[in-house]
Amino acid sequence: MTKKRIGLTVLAVLGALVVWSFIPNQFPVYETQVSAAPEGGHHVLIFGATRNSGLETAKILVGRGDRVTAFVRESSNTAELETLGVDLVVGDAMDMPSVEAAFVDKDYTSVVTTIACFSCDPKPDYLGNRNVFDAAEAAGVKRMILMTTVGAGDSYDAAPLPARNFLKNIIPLKTQAEDHLMASSLDYTIIRPGGLKSGPATGRAYLSASRDAFGIINRADLAGLVVNIIDDDSTIGEILAAMDADMVFPWDMF
Repeated sequence: MTKKRIGLTVLAVLGALVVWSFIPNQFPVYETQVSAAPEGGHHVLIFGATRNSGLETAKILVGRGDRVTAFVRESSNTAELETLGVDLVVGDAMDMPSVEAAFVDKDYTSVVTTIACFSCDPKPDYLGNRNVFDAAEAAGVKRMILMTTVGAGDSYDAAPLPARNFLKNIIPLKTQAEDHLMASSLDYTIIRPGGLKSGPATGRAYLSASRDAFGIINRADLAGLVVNIIDDDSTIGEILAAMDADMVFPWDMF
């Protein structure tokens, strides 16, 4: 490819991002404000709780008085979860017997899975989540919250081209996970964040039912949205994109 063609390609991508970044996200559904725990509280089993959005979700749930159990690998760093007083179940999401064992004689009211791994081989984004869905269904735990990404399923065109290229091996797996969950008997909600950042919650995040929505969100705000979904049965059967009203891609990713 000549330098001229490379330059034109770069300009085209940047131009598309500029135009795309000003497309408004429609149909905001829920805002971030986290409510108090319901009477009696929840007992939530979290897959992917040792870091990032899963850990932030555990922090909020414990902080408001819910009980949390984290499914962790033997090699995981569980120091922060132990500080929170979270119950731990050791296993591997890719190993179905250990996932099934996590549900034995438990009183979970819901399950949250943020399972994902960019560098793993094989990747758990589909197979690991499938094991979680099947084990929960067999154990009679109905409520399931799955975190995937904008670009999965019917939101493929909503993800900007650079994101689609970066996640080209991941998006099909997350789509498979969504499809498997939707075909189950579980009371599911699927949440699709776009660009993810670490930082304090802004309180400006929301969920959108639009399949064209894409944006940036801090993991702490995303966790707040997840907790609200656990509380809200009206989100059952919904697929919702998560973003911050004040953040614009790609400028606010840096």
